[in-house]
Amino acid sequence: MTRTAHPPAAPDDARTAIAPMARTAHPPAAPDDARTAIGGAIAADRLLAPWFTCLRERVGELHVFDSHTHLGCADPDGSCFDAGELRGALDVVDAHAVVFPLAEPGPYRAANDRVLAAADASDGRLVPFCRVDPNDGALEEAERAVSLGARGIKLHPRAERFGLGEPSVGRVFSFADERRLPIIIHAGRGIPSLGRDALKLARANPHTPVILAHAAIADLAWIWHEAAGQRNLFFDTSWWNVADQLALFRLVAPGQILFASDAPYGRTVATAALALRAALAAGLSADQAQSVAGGQLKRLLAGEEPLDLGPAPAAPVPEPGPLLERVHAMLIAAAARLTAGYPADEYLDLARLACELPADHPDRPAAASVSELLRRHAAHVASDPPHRGPRIPGIHLIFVAAAVARTPWLPVPDPGTLNDPVDRARIDFNGETADVDL
Repeated sequence: MTRTAHPPAAPDDARTAIAPMARTAHPPAAPDDARTAIGGAIAADRLLAPWFTCLRERVGELHVFDSHTHLGCADPDGSCFDAGELRGALDVVDAHAVVFPLAEPGPYRAANDRVLAAADASDGRLVPFCRVDPNDGALEEAERAVSLGARGIKLHPRAERFGLGEPSVGRVFSFADERRLPIIIHAGRGIPSLGRDALKLARANPHTPVILAHAAIADLAWIWHEAAGQRNLFFDTSWWNVADQLALFRLVAPGQILFASDAPYGRTVATAALALRAALAAGLSADQAQSVAGGQLKRLLAGEEPLDLGPAPAAPVPEPGPLLERVHAMLIAAAARLTAGYPADEYLDLARLACELPADHPDRPAAASVSELLRRHAAHVASDPPHRGPRIPGIHLIFVAAAVARTPWLPVPDPGTLNDPVDRARIDFNGETADVDL
């Protein structure tokens, strides 16, 4: 595939194109602001933690291993995320993570070295992948980084503007296949279809776990059908829309799904809560959910064959009733507007009103839980949290609220435990409490 196959988007597509972006648009936080930046994000994470905990209790012993996180402070979109922030996010759910660089303006050598150093200093909690650009010495940098301890490779066709059919990509895959190294590929929004090239690469390199990020939403309509016979093709869960998550867990075998957050764009606790809800709603067993959460990833990183956990679930996912379907639709509309940079106050207000179900209605507990998440979101926003990069602070509470509305039969936190002093203490960060009135 030639690079001219992906022309720059027209002005109407500016929000999804990889248009040049001034690096001063969202300046990274100065060192003096680092504690504030971490505290704001961690405060939102801990506000959301009970919605993960109630699902973890349902599944049983669960070790979270996030397969998709970033470090860096030079991304054109203004995102800035350091190892301390990542470890703080992982602490909320006691997780480990694969980590690789955010986008860089030049070669990835220095950024890969920073990731390797962060992993060396993490006591094993961070597993380093290298990021390479097929337009700029990808194979050489992969060889160098792997010799220094990188355990896998990240490719980003959107940011680096390349196609998976290019010869330089094939050489990287051949190198990875010889060493059983996983390769994770951006497969989300802002790109044309890449699934057919990804399938060809997976078939030609059977010892390379090929991980399509963001639930492969660009190709999910058809690639789920092809994935059934391709054991080294995997899908990560780093996407916010519960409809896509439910489709992924309903259509793809559980052994081919890996939990991922896309931090800092996603938050580990939020995407873990969302993915667990989708997995349980689709009918996955506790053992299958534990594999998705981290068990299968451990095997891949060790160079082992993946476990076959059976086919995709056969039963359809139940629908919510008409009242919670209204809530779900309003929250998805709000999330979409906020993600695109537009205000969503009217949709959020309507969603709050739509949660006022009669006291004896069977969906009242789920509606009350959604209402509590929206209250926490409003309180977090009122605390004026720091804003770095494109994602709106606290938006992850809305993502999970939408998932609760869509899956009301699954566990929600006991309301009696949400406002006690223990829960209030959880929004502390290193002795500083977020200004949130619960």
